[in-house]
Amino acid sequence: SAAPGNLASLNKQKYSALSHPKPVGLSVRKNGKKDTIIMTTKSTKDASTISGKNFFAETGVAKGGKEVKGLSRVALVRPDLAEEVAAKYAKIKQSFRKNRNVAKSRRAAN
Repeated sequence: SAAPGNLASLNKQKYSALSHPKPVGLSVRKNGKKDTIIMTTKSTKDASTISGKNFFAETGVAKGGKEVKGLSRVALVRPDLAEEVAAKYAKIKQSFRKNRNVAKSRRAAN
């Protein structure tokens, strides 16, 4: 279930990248200090899917804005997974946030 295109890491055909004809997956790739959200789909070229080397096509997804182009494309291809992809995207984006430690004054405690 840890295949690159498996959205929920569950052993179900709905999420499986190997058994479903239109797999969709979201993951994070670290490039130096920066993190990138990667959307994994099945490659559209016949030669690459037959050989197995480039079975999956990876596309970077923008981290800004409320409406993301890649996620709207998923809604057209896999409408059954649109909500789950959006939820996972929100979780990944939330994980990029740094924890802000607020310094509390010791004087105000008394």
